[in-house]
Amino acid sequence: METHEFLQHARLESEVLENWIAAGWLMPRRESGANRFAEIDVARAQLIRDLRDGCGVNEEGVGVILDLLDQVHGLRRVLRSVLSAVSAQPEEMRRTIVAEISTLTATIGREQQ
Repeated sequence: METHEFLQHARLESEVLENWIAAGWLMPRRESGANRFAEIDVARAQLIRDLRDGCGVNEEGVGVILDLLDQVHGLRRVLRSVLSAVSAQPEEMRRTIVAEISTLTATIGREQQ
């Protein structure tokens, strides 16, 4: 969606949008020299507004929270890829992998105690 449509959906002023883009909180696609936004950008803008206005999180805190959320989403993508790779293996190999994960998980759990 184009910037004017995004501003309506996200209920933002253009100056606020520019600040959020400059801060790296929103990263629209550049297409033919213009910013293009997706529905996920609207959701992210609503989250930012909720953090700032609803929860009183300051700018530094918003940046930290968004970075952590991006890391979580990145890890979820990697885990989906690992799951797909494991699922493509023969049954015996899958059992071996699951057993190794169980062993490692138990070891980590004991180390954290």
